[in-house]
Amino acid sequence: MSRIRPVPQTEARTTQPSTDGAAQSQVDLLTERQRTYLRLVLQFKNSKEIAALTGTTSYRAVDKQLLKANAILGVSTRFEAAQLFAAWEKGVEPLHPANALPSPPPNFRFSPPWPTARAAVNTLSWRQVAVWTAIIAIVTPLGLTAAGMAYVTLLFLLRLLEL
Repeated sequence: MSRIRPVPQTEARTTQPSTDGAAQSQVDLLTERQRTYLRLVLQFKNSKEIAALTGTTSYRAVDKQLLKANAILGVSTRFEAAQLFAAWEKGVEPLHPANALPSPPPNFRFSPPWPTARAAVNTLSWRQVAVWTAIIAIVTPLGLTAAGMAYVTLLFLLRLLEL
């Protein structure tokens, strides 16, 4: 016979159970700083304004915390994260998963190194930076070599035509 062992106090849940455990646990993972930033995002503040209001050293730190909050809540934009957090604070329950539309999978796995509408400038991981550095280090000499060869060929052809 199997015995049920009592749960030690250190393993016991410290949060109150809710009707929607998944949403509850996601919001519980947010830090207080991320919650503060999300509240300011709802007031249409950008990263520089949030950094100035909260006394954060740089707007990039705000961007990183908001990106982490996006990942925790499973949304793609900071405004969606702020709306989801605000709804949770008001006590609005999210739609049942059967009624919620599935979020589209991200269509890019390797972000470009320039800013896009979906990503801020500083969203590249260290691996992506390393790969882009390797790509640029390989493509630049190849391009310069090809351009030099085309130039030399053009000069050679022009000299043959002069003779």
